[in-house]
Amino acid sequence: MPGIGAAVLLGWLLMVWWFRRRSKPDEELAKLLVEAELGDDVAMGNLATALHLKGDRAGALRWWGRAWAAGNVVAGFNLGMLHAVAGDANHAQVIWEKVAALGDPDAMLGLVKQALDRGDAAGVERWAPVILAQDEAFPITALGVAFWDHGDLARAGQAFLRAEDLGDGYAMEYRARILAAQGQDEEADALRARAATAERML
Repeated sequence: MPGIGAAVLLGWLLMVWWFRRRSKPDEELAKLLVEAELGDDVAMGNLATALHLKGDRAGALRWWGRAWAAGNVVAGFNLGMLHAVAGDANHAQVIWEKVAALGDPDAMLGLVKQALDRGDAAGVERWAPVILAQDEAFPITALGVAFWDHGDLARAGQAFLRAEDLGDGYAMEYRARILAAQGQDEEADALRARAATAERML
């Protein structure tokens, strides 16, 4: 079972994962709005994020929706997350299915987490292998945490090992905890030593 440290780290990682565009200062909002109105999908996505971080959910919903309609995959992921956070899992799933079909591993991860929550093994198997096969470490590590949180330490360890091969220090730390829990203290200590100098990938 995950400890407090796992929950805290996961919460921080997911905060970064959910909103992958930083907020813009107030003086830039007018410029973003002009660019968004002219059809710039990146500006639309950035404007949506800035509005969301200001507490304007309706504005964020509008501009992420427009950005996603214009083909912005990051905006599609964020739009799905906005619905998920609001408790509308079905709407989030519909959007993430479309985003995942375009190859976005974060949307795939969202779908896997939903599938784990509802005990849908087929849903997990549809997307988990695809996440593991791609080369972004963060969604792979987050996949391991999702398996960890649902008590599947074997699959968690496999995901952490894959992310570890990509150099992710977070994955090394998690797998070291699994090894230590299994009594493999020497291997755990060696992995922690590697993690101390490894990059933390987001």
